[in-house]
Amino acid sequence: MPLYTFRCKDCGKDHEEIMSWLDFEQSQPERCGQDTSEHGCGGEIYRVWAAPPAHSTWNTTGQYGVDGYYSKALGKHVSSPHTEKKIMESRGFVCEADLPQHRWDDAVETQQQRVKQQDTYINTYTEALKSGKTKEEAVVEAFPARDAVSGKLDETFGAKK
Repeated sequence: MPLYTFRCKDCGKDHEEIMSWLDFEQSQPERCGQDTSEHGCGGEIYRVWAAPPAHSTWNTTGQYGVDGYYSKALGKHVSSPHTEKKIMESRGFVCEADLPQHRWDDAVETQQQRVKQQDTYINTYTEALKSGKTKEEAVVEAFPARDAVSGKLDETFGAKK
């Protein structure tokens, strides 16, 4: 429940009351010591509006919430963006803004060329099987030894440099 502070206009004494919002709306104390749990002079009181004190737990949550926030990039809780950046740099992550301008387009184009080359090999193999050759003969025709020895098959089917 909230803590409300009331001050007497006559004696200046502060009265603190814990009451629900509904109780506050329905029956506010009107006299110093009369409607409050503390004794007073009987003078008129008013509600004091104040910010939480410096030692309050309200101001210890920090700029990024209670003890930081969850980083989707790292998959864990971090205390600040600075900490997140340090962890990412130590793991070798690079900020997307630091990459060359056409990095993504170049990577997509390279992958498309690789898939096209894979399709060529697979289509050659399939056509050889349809023409009545055995699996061994189709492999020899579709995947020549010179491509295997040169490393072209490794580049095309997954062995990355």
